[in-house]
Amino acid sequence: MREFSKIEKGTINIKIVIAIILVITIIGFVLFFLLNKKDKIEVLEKIPYEYFLLSSEAEENDKVGVIDKKGKEIIKKEYDDIYIPNPSKDVFICSKDGENKILNSSGKEIFKEFDGIAPIMISENDLDMEKYLLSYKKEDKYGLISIDGKKVTDAIYENVSSLSGKPGSILVKKDGKYGIIDSTGKEIIPVKYNYVKSDEYYSEKEEYSKTGYIISEKTKTGILYGYSDYTGKILVEPKYESITRIQENSKDDIFLIFMDRGKKGVLENGKVLIKNNFQSIVYFSTSKIFAVEKTGKYGFYSLNGKEILKPEFKKYLIAGDYISTEKDEKTVLYDIHGNVVNTASYVSMTETKNPSYFIAKDEKGYYSIISKDITLNDNYISVEYAFDDYFIVTKEGEKASVINVWSGEEVKPEYEYILVIDGTNMLEARKEDGSVDIYSKKLEKILTMQNAVVRKRTEEYTVVYSETEMKYLNKDGEFVENTKVYPNNKLYAINKDGKWGFADRNGEVKVSPKYDIVTELNEYGFAGIMQDNTWGVIDEDGNVIVVPTYEIEYYYFPQFIGKYLLQQSETVQCIELKE
Repeated sequence: MREFSKIEKGTINIKIVIAIILVITIIGFVLFFLLNKKDKIEVLEKIPYEYFLLSSEAEENDKVGVIDKKGKEIIKKEYDDIYIPNPSKDVFICSKDGENKILNSSGKEIFKEFDGIAPIMISENDLDMEKYLLSYKKEDKYGLISIDGKKVTDAIYENVSSLSGKPGSILVKKDGKYGIIDSTGKEIIPVKYNYVKSDEYYSEKEEYSKTGYIISEKTKTGILYGYSDYTGKILVEPKYESITRIQENSKDDIFLIFMDRGKKGVLENGKVLIKNNFQSIVYFSTSKIFAVEKTGKYGFYSLNGKEILKPEFKKYLIAGDYISTEKDEKTVLYDIHGNVVNTASYVSMTETKNPSYFIAKDEKGYYSIISKDITLNDNYISVEYAFDDYFIVTKEGEKASVINVWSGEEVKPEYEYILVIDGTNMLEARKEDGSVDIYSKKLEKILTMQNAVVRKRTEEYTVVYSETEMKYLNKDGEFVENTKVYPNNKLYAINKDGKWGFADRNGEVKVSPKYDIVTELNEYGFAGIMQDNTWGVIDEDGNVIVVPTYEIEYYYFPQFIGKYLLQQSETVQCIELKE
């Protein structure tokens, strides 16, 4: 082994130098990749609310301002309109008497070196905006700056706009042609096409990160369409009369329905999977099959491009793993592999979250629960899939019940309605007298509460509450303490002798139980307190911000930021209430 001292004396091995250079280069590329990857991921992350638009409950005062998450008014309520592009950044586009100012949380005017700064709206129908970019104007051209005020592009474009269905991608127009740039100004789709639009692909796991682009070019014969994936790689040159992306499939591959010379087919990753021999093609995501039409007759293909049934059927219905067909006035039910199941006739078929079952409606208006091995029909006037092998059913002349189609286990039909609690395997069953029963995934009654409100608190937990009780449950119907649901809170709601107050994690009372009802502290450190049908607010230290004086008609517990009412519907904002 060579001693380090020899290197120090000048005997440097040229291979070592090259190796070091290569290592440094590789590290540089890795860092560059990670940094750029981080930038792309940030666009998809949920952005925390540090700032809120503030408006007034009074109709005569339609001015708006801004508060921070601690309820402090940082922009006075004196502007006609205020845009907050990114609620985690103190950049506020304030409009008053036709003039715009860009202010920060200190009320100081910023970005004065740019003219015509405006938010980039994602949709014309709401107030959703690009979170990391703003547009500016110079000599009738448009450019982009970051939310931090750094120039991203020169003002060289005739127009810039958010690409519908692809947040973080900006549609730009230059010399009459369109292209796409990302939030760093990098060109994803060259500015050379007749138009570019999103393929509208979205997944819960990856959100918009894998959304691709449909590109078009104008030719002598008309406008032709092609396709690019989310990286900008052209999979299909513009040569087809139309292209649409299949939104849901069981693979990571990209499936496109295309039309050429008036006939439709299917592409998989740019290659022909199903030849264009059909007038129409419809994909059924739950069943993972294509229904194709040829001269008014229907057939079916698998997601792998294999023909299941030839196009020879007059009508069809698809639900889950089943295909109901009509041919020569005869109805035949097939599975998705083309095997005959039965010959019963149905007016409609509805798929369920379990593809092994579907719900069918007959000519008399009664519903049946059907699988390959079972048909359950007992004059049901309504049927809804719950989970596992459970269905919510109502028989003619009876109230709602739940049944296990395999075991025959059944809940007594005594409920006005029964609902699956969103995102859980629990059921909310409400009686005519206002009482609510909660059933676990094993169909065990685990809770009964009078005049209860059932509300999904987080992805993991559900709260069931009334004026006298408050219970928390996980997805499987197990009771949990509020200290687990709100691990970062300083105070927790407690009930004693029918009155509500707050204690710390150790159970030490910090706010005496004297209120008719309270909420838990929200993520901003505020809780509602109700007394004599009016609401007030306390902070995380138990200090009363507003004594109970607000008259609020709320079915759910109200939320507050400081003394302001937090509204979360189509938009998120705070309302100044009259005391």
